[in-house]
Amino acid sequence: MLPRKYKLSLDKDYENTFKTGRSIYGRFLGFKIRKNGLDISRFGVILGIKIEKSAVKRHVLKRRIYTILEEEQAKLSIPSDCVIIALPGIKEATITELRKEILDTFAKISK
Repeated sequence: MLPRKYKLSLDKDYENTFKTGRSIYGRFLGFKIRKNGLDISRFGVILGIKIEKSAVKRHVLKRRIYTILEEEQAKLSIPSDCVIIALPGIKEATITELRKEILDTFAKISK
């Protein structure tokens, strides 16, 4: 699991990222990203009840995303705040597909 210091925790962090962040959407995930001026990147995951009604299944999907972020966060070269929004197709996605989408997005951001 991703350590707490790498997670967005305050509502204002989410609000600022949504207001001023850059949007990138893929097949399974949407990203709102903005530079944060810190030495580390911080992440938040939003997975709504419209995607999955069961809280247990939503939590499993969030844990998958956080696990990938923990392993791959070093590949995001610019310290940023990143809110990841789960899209309806995420239930059918494999971990490999999610990892590829996250890495492709990190590559776009780093350009």
